[in-house]
Amino acid sequence: MSADGTHNVLHWVLWWDRSSPGELLTNLVANTFCYGVASTVVATYNSECAPVKVRGLIGTVLQLSVEVGIFLAQLIAVFLVDVPNWRILFGLSGVISIVQLAWLPFMPESPKFLIAHGMRAEATRALQFLRPNHDISIEFQAMLDLASSVSSPADNGHIAGCVGKISFVPDSSSECDKLPSKPKTSVASISSVLGTNTPTSVGVVAIFKGQTPDTIWHLLFCTMFLMGFQQWTGTKGIVFYSTGILAKMFSLSPTQLRETPNTAQWVTIGLAATGIIAVLSSMSLIDRLGRRRLLLISTSGLAMACLLIVIGCACNVPVLAVLAMFAFKLTYGLGMAPIPWLTASEMLPYYTLGTLSGIASALNWTMIFVVGLLFPALSRLLGDYLFVPFAALNFCAFVVILLMVPETKNRHISDILFHHGKHIHIVFSMARKRRSEGQV
Repeated sequence: MSADGTHNVLHWVLWWDRSSPGELLTNLVANTFCYGVASTVVATYNSECAPVKVRGLIGTVLQLSVEVGIFLAQLIAVFLVDVPNWRILFGLSGVISIVQLAWLPFMPESPKFLIAHGMRAEATRALQFLRPNHDISIEFQAMLDLASSVSSPADNGHIAGCVGKISFVPDSSSECDKLPSKPKTSVASISSVLGTNTPTSVGVVAIFKGQTPDTIWHLLFCTMFLMGFQQWTGTKGIVFYSTGILAKMFSLSPTQLRETPNTAQWVTIGLAATGIIAVLSSMSLIDRLGRRRLLLISTSGLAMACLLIVIGCACNVPVLAVLAMFAFKLTYGLGMAPIPWLTASEMLPYYTLGTLSGIASALNWTMIFVVGLLFPALSRLLGDYLFVPFAALNFCAFVVILLMVPETKNRHISDILFHHGKHIHIVFSMARKRRSEGQV
């Protein structure tokens, strides 16, 4: 994160002082690379530092910051579109990065990372910093026990149950004795939580050859599917081309489009504000309704919103199309925006996390590039029916999530691995069984 912040400051200086196409393109590519790294690191760091009970809330902060950034950029850009004022907009990111660099030295390293690398004293200090004025002895001891794979599988199952219940509990040294245990969990899956008795990291080749202590094919599929599909919801069409789409809906002339701000731009800013509201709603719901349920609500809502956009455009009802775009942004922010970034850290064992979260992030950014490249061609080809393919894709995603993606709310990675550490399988019947038994 420090390296990324430093680059953003340099990025600001270069945008301010350079204007040749080659220099600007080089700077843009480097900035995109660093942003991809930062998005992966921040998502992993947030999940590792958060208590299990509020892991979803903390994890969605990343998407909230993205939505706030999009809103502010679009709002400020309305008044800074002229040459050379556009450089000021890019320069603002440098100011934010300077603040970030000043704060980073006071942030602790992830306790899980420190324990995995044998730095227990540093891990204690880091965890206490993250849990001020609270007794961390139970949580930290559970981390150590998990890391050392103590006693039998039955004991490890009890430890996993305790970890799942830990949440800012001061002065409760006997709390673990009162908590119900989870199903018995294998030693391999327990030790893989923090990676101490398994490799600290596993390379790409070993993972895809299946040479890991745990079978992770199903969880790997779920992670890659959600990260790859996120961009095929149609959201980048809304973000990148909303002004053009709205200008067509409102039949704005070239002269009207040159006027700043215009109706299409204000609606685009409203869409960005809706994204903030949606993610805030997700933050309040994700640890109550769960990830799986929000994903199902999101993909079904996206499919219906896409169809309504098509109907509004094809039937020349701009109001319907615009309202459908707002519904699209709202349902996207509820689930498909924040949750895919949580899946790697919630489903994958620690020794694969660095490698696979990087691959998942690269896949996501590749899809952004592909969709952004194809969207103008699809718009010319399909016209008013542009969002029909995205409606179909969102419906397919709904089916895949319903059948394949497990719930991770309030569940420790050892529990996830115990139930889903196997080859690709159907989880729908397992989810129904867990609900009937009153399990999370």
